[in-house]
Amino acid sequence: MRTYHILLACFVAIWWSGCATYKLEVGQVSLYHEGVQIVDSSKPQSKVRLEVGQSRVGSSNIIPLALFISARNLSKEAVIFDTSYVQLYQNGKLIPPLHQDELKTESFDYGYIIESYHLYIPPQPNIEPYTLGIPFVYGGYMGGFYMYPQMFIISARERMQQQIRLDEQRAKRAIIVSSAMQKNTLEPNGAPRGGFILYAPSKLQAGTLELRVKVGYDEHTFTLQLRK
Repeated sequence: MRTYHILLACFVAIWWSGCATYKLEVGQVSLYHEGVQIVDSSKPQSKVRLEVGQSRVGSSNIIPLALFISARNLSKEAVIFDTSYVQLYQNGKLIPPLHQDELKTESFDYGYIIESYHLYIPPQPNIEPYTLGIPFVYGGYMGGFYMYPQMFIISARERMQQQIRLDEQRAKRAIIVSSAMQKNTLEPNGAPRGGFILYAPSKLQAGTLELRVKVGYDEHTFTLQLRK
C-alpha cells in the first residue's frame, strides 16, 4: 500500500510539473519595443542582442521558450555563428534546443509565440454562411435539377473549415521554422545575423536560466527567471 502511495505521489508530481505554467522574467532589460524585451551585450569584438516577447512558458507543455538572438562581429576576421554557439543552462545542466525536425513535427502553440513577437500572418479566407434550405445541383441540359442532401453541404463546409484551420497551423509553423537560427558567417563589422532558438517546456522548471552566447573569442551571458 505504501508503495502504491509513493508511485501515485510520483505520478502526480510528474503530471503537475508537466502542466505547470511559468512566468518568464528577463534580467537587465536594455529597452522595450512594442512589448518585446531587449537585452544588449557588448564585448570588445562583438555585440549580441537577446529579444524576448513572451511572458509565460509551459501551459501543459504547449508553449515553448522562444528566444530571438542576433550577433554582430566587430573583429577583423569572419566568424561562424549558429545554434552550437548558444547554450542554455539550468541548475548546471545544459538544455538542448529544439531541432528543425522537432519544430516541424511537435504540437506546440506557435500562435502564442507569433503574437508575442507581433509577427504577421496572412488572413485566411472566410467561408460564407450556408443557407438552411433545399439546395439544388444543376445536372446539365436535359439532366434537370436534383435535390442535394443538406448533410453533404454541411459536411463539405466543415471539411473546408478544418482545412483552413490546418492551413493556419501550417502557416504559423512555417513562420517559426523559417525564422529559426541558421548557420551564418558574420563578416567583420557586417550586419547582425541571427534567429529564433526554441526550447521544449518539458525540459524546463522553475528557477534561473543562464544563456551563454559565444561570438568568436567573446562570451556573452544573459539571465532569465521562470517563476510559478
